[in-house]
Amino acid sequence: MKKVLILFATISIIGGGCAKDYLSSLQNNPNAPTTDAATPPLILPGAITGISSIVNDFGSYQNEAEWIGYWNGQPGYGAFNNIFDYNMTNSSPQLWDNYYGVLTNLNVMVQQSSTTAYSNYRDIANILEAICFQNLVDLYNDIPYTEALKGSGDFYPKYDHASDIYDSLTAKLDVAMADINANLNNLAVTTPGSDDVMFGGNMQNWLQFANAVKLRLLVRESNVSTKQSYIASEITKTASLGYLAVDALVNPGYTAAKPDNIWANFGVSPSGSINAGTGEFGANQAAIDFYAATQDVRLGYFYGSKNILPNDANFYNYPDSLLANFAQYVSQYAGNYTGKQQAVTGGSSDVGPGIIQNPGQSAVMMLAADSYFNQAEATVRGWLPGGNAGAQTLYQAGITKSYEYLGVGGSISAADAYAAAYYGQNIGYVAFPVGASTDSLVHTILEQKWAALNGINIEEPYADWRRTFDASLNSGYPLVPGSISPSRANAYMPFRYLYPTEEQNNNNAAWTAAGGATINVFTSKIFWMQ
Repeated sequence: MKKVLILFATISIIGGGCAKDYLSSLQNNPNAPTTDAATPPLILPGAITGISSIVNDFGSYQNEAEWIGYWNGQPGYGAFNNIFDYNMTNSSPQLWDNYYGVLTNLNVMVQQSSTTAYSNYRDIANILEAICFQNLVDLYNDIPYTEALKGSGDFYPKYDHASDIYDSLTAKLDVAMADINANLNNLAVTTPGSDDVMFGGNMQNWLQFANAVKLRLLVRESNVSTKQSYIASEITKTASLGYLAVDALVNPGYTAAKPDNIWANFGVSPSGSINAGTGEFGANQAAIDFYAATQDVRLGYFYGSKNILPNDANFYNYPDSLLANFAQYVSQYAGNYTGKQQAVTGGSSDVGPGIIQNPGQSAVMMLAADSYFNQAEATVRGWLPGGNAGAQTLYQAGITKSYEYLGVGGSISAADAYAAAYYGQNIGYVAFPVGASTDSLVHTILEQKWAALNGINIEEPYADWRRTFDASLNSGYPLVPGSISPSRANAYMPFRYLYPTEEQNNNNAAWTAAGGATINVFTSKIFWMQ
């Protein structure tokens, strides 16, 4: 595994230039940098933004965004054939170094947080580590874990079993939550301030965020037959702490000149020109079809009206006046299905104003909607109390939180009213079928989870689709059409990534033991695909 130490912009580099003490500074070996100055408050903001820049960045999960039916290549742009055809290599797509780079910094943060005063920082670092390692497992299955991040201490780390890693992350989160809970009123423990660019030092939010991350881990394993009692026990253990009920948003001070990754890809530059991604990527017709069929006004928030770009003032003039005639409303939006790049009559839609909201917008680490949908599924499966009626309440809260995040109607009260009108309809995958089978209930939840996370968190619906995959359907939940490219390599999207070439070259024994030479992206499953 490649070993990197990325010191983010929050840590200043001191002594630039050739001052008269240059020669004396050679007593410090630049190839063996010290971490003494890298205090937890200095590492924290870079670590948080480092993760959010992966999970809330179209560039990270570009392939999946098209496979899962959110976005698509616009007519006239090339380089989409590999995505349309489900072609994968050891070099693309890849997120190995992205996550391990952040993990290297988090490891330093843990080491620098050994004192009681820095307990909160250690707990936050462990929560963030759980996110990174889970996402690596979800892409690669077995990965370096127990022997990872040791630098020169171990250049050839073994690959741990994915299920064991999940168990370890669950235990790590339990420890972090117990520690945070015990120290909520402990004045001897330092509470983060502005260096916490997600919750501003609100440790109660961190506590419930950690529980939401734990729930996501456990729900992901829902179809692993040997872990059913374990899942139930683990959820029960911390359910009383509550779950994330606010959006986990990251903002270290984004501006038009230094925006988050979504605005940088799809928004408007300070000079007024549109950023590169806007013209290249646009709406996928699969999602448009879903919002149209379910009478969902979020359509005009996830996508822009045809041929109107974000540097046009009309881009943010939502056509709400057309809602009385929903067919006319839907006619304002168009795209292509995955595998097709064809000019659309009247133009096609770009990424919408609910996603690219403003130049200083925050990046999303996790939406409250995501947390509520996971709680709804856990309740349907009997792991949380409340039965199907309680699951319905959580399901509807997930939809409501989605409407609120997008700003539907221009106010919280308007968003809530629109959401209530939406989930009150007697339409499949909208109305919650309280008396239906567990599978039908889970299917409904996951369709709405997919509908809510459009362009915001792509990894989650991709994982949901894989963990519920049904070979007889060539699909999982959500039900999205496969690529229609005539040269596609398979009938359905890949299950996993290939290990990067550097692992084969530099850590060959461990790579071989993990089955690196025999992986087939269409048949080799992540452990939770059973």
